Amino acid sequence: MRRFVFGALMCALWAVPAVQTTAEPKVQLSGLLDTYMGYNFNNPPTGANQNIVRAFDQKSGSLELSLLEVNITQPAEPVGFTLTLTTGRTADLVHYNLSEDRYKLFQQAFITTQAGAWTVDIGKFVTALGAEVIESASNDNYSRSLPFVYAIPFYHTGIRGTTSLGSGWGFQAMVVNGWDITEENNGKKSIHAALTYSSDRLSFVQNVITGDEAISPASGARTVFDTVLFYKAGDDKYGINFDYGEDKSASAKWTGYALYYRRALANDRALALRYSCLDDKDGFRTGVAQRLSEFTITYEYPIGSSLSRFEVRFDSSNQPFFLDGGGAATKKQQVTVVYSQVFRF
Repeated sequence: MRRFVFGALMCALWAVPAVQTTAEPKVQLSGLLDTYMGYNFNNPPTGANQNIVRAFDQKSGSLELSLLEVNITQPAEPVGFTLTLTTGRTADLVHYNLSEDRYKLFQQAFITTQAGAWTVDIGKFVTALGAEVIESASNDNYSRSLPFVYAIPFYHTGIRGTTSLGSGWGFQAMVVNGWDITEENNGKKSIHAALTYSSDRLSFVQNVITGDEAISPASGARTVFDTVLFYKAGDDKYGINFDYGEDKSASAKWTGYALYYRRALANDRALALRYSCLDDKDGFRTGVAQRLSEFTITYEYPIGSSLSRFEVRFDSSNQPFFLDGGGAATKKQQVTVVYSQVFRF
């Protein structure tokens, strides 16, 4: 499998320049290589997930390849496409569902066309929910917030349409197979709608997604309301992300929020702070009925075309949830440090 992934990525890197030399240079190529090294002061033993509650930076005490990503895109003139090829531990974790491992090379694969005032995408694409994304360099912190990990999905497969409402406002709607699945698994669809606004200082997104995610004989809609708001004032950026979720098939509810602050410093450096919380009162999202919180401090600085970050994070729960030195979930706190390097091309 690893040889297949590597070969596909190399073929993609070779094919795009070949296309560009024989036609108009409209196909665009970009990508990144994400690596990190960190340490968990609880000193958990080597295992699949040493840093509990982390989306992707789950290892402690070793240098890790988190993500190698190659993006190939072509504008819709009149038909375009997006192909996002991924490998690494992040690709594994994004495709955590059973049988989804075979699709992990393709984080996104969709065709784009124009239908009047609408831009229409058909295929597999990352979710519109949340304030953070899979690619760490596009976030203000290296690790991801608790709502990103537990409150929302990673990706969908289906059809979505986006249109402008004028004066900075926009609207998006989609019909998809569900949460984090490529092929339909229960014969039922989920629907999503988003109202957006963007200006020089303010950005706002209100998402709602609902649909039955249960496997027969269970049934009942899973619904999430997701709000994202960011405001820029000079060198400062402030943000909030709030999520409310409910799954009727499990009679479960959860809420989460994240608060963000970023200060731009001299020489393209920055300091970012984040506090996030998740109330999983029924234990549906984390497996334990608990209230989680985290506080993260991130210092970033560029080195050429790469981005370096040093981060300190404090996680806590009102229940024993984090691993101790013997690998048992006896700790209520977890303190970690991480150094990351993301090379962009």
